Amino acid sequence: MSAKHHLASEITSALGEGASAQDIVELIVRCGWQPRPVPDPNSEYLEGVLEDGTRVPIEIRHASLTRAG
Repeated sequence: MSAKHHLASEITSALGEGASAQDIVELIVRCGWQPRPVPDPNSEYLEGVLEDGTRVPIEIRHASLTRAG
């Protein structure tokens, strides 16, 4: 499956589940199509290197718990 097809599939699923605009933005960032405009304070950032020598950013997102009031 191409990356573009995968992204479209993920967006379709998210919309079917009632995703908000912010959810869609997070999905696009998570799929690697758009870098996060402001670093997430709950994440750690590393630099990875692919087999071909290409350097890529790696974001490690820490889980956050929310409690319904």
